[in-house]
Amino acid sequence: MSLDSFKTNIAPLGSSNIISQFESVNVVPYGPGSNCDLSSVAQITQKSDNVILNLFDASTTVEVGKNIQSNKTLSDILGSLNPNVDESSGTISIKIPPVNAERKSKIVKLVKDSHSKYVKNVRNHRKQFMDQCKAAVKDGTGKDDGKRREKEGEVVVKSANADGESVLDGKIAEID
Repeated sequence: MSLDSFKTNIAPLGSSNIISQFESVNVVPYGPGSNCDLSSVAQITQKSDNVILNLFDASTTVEVGKNIQSNKTLSDILGSLNPNVDESSGTISIKIPPVNAERKSKIVKLVKDSHSKYVKNVRNHRKQFMDQCKAAVKDGTGKDDGKRREKEGEVVVKSANADGESVLDGKIAEID
C-alpha cells in the first residue's frame, strides 16, 4: 500500500461529508459478477441525518439495500444500518446515527489498522531493497557502493514512515 493508497483508504473515515463514506461502497446490484461502486448505480444525497439513494434502476433497490445493510465497513463506521427500501420509487433512505465516543473510537481503530498495513508494506519494501543491495554486492558491486545504497534506502524508509505518521496524526485529530 502506497502513501496515496493509505490516504485514499482513510479519507472518508470520520469525514463530516457522510456521502463520501457511501460513494465507494461495493455493491452487487444484479447478482454475482456485477460488482461496482454505489455511486455507479445511485445518486447519493444527504438530507439532515438521512442519506438518500436514488437508484438509476429501480429493479436493483432490494439487492442494493441488502448490500448496504451487510457492508462491514459502513457498519463499523456507522453502527447497525436499517435501510428503508422503497422498491416502487427506487429509493433507499438510511438514517445516520449521531457521532458518539464509541463511533469515534471505532473509526480511529479503522484508521490505525489501515496505517498498520501501510507500515507493514513499507517494511516489506525495505526488506526487498536491502536483499537486492546484498545480492548486488555478491554479484560484484563494491561493498562501499552497497552500503551507500542501503543508507539511501534507509533515508527513504524513514521519510515514508514519517509521512505515514503525519497522515495518521492528522486524521485522528480530524476525527476528535
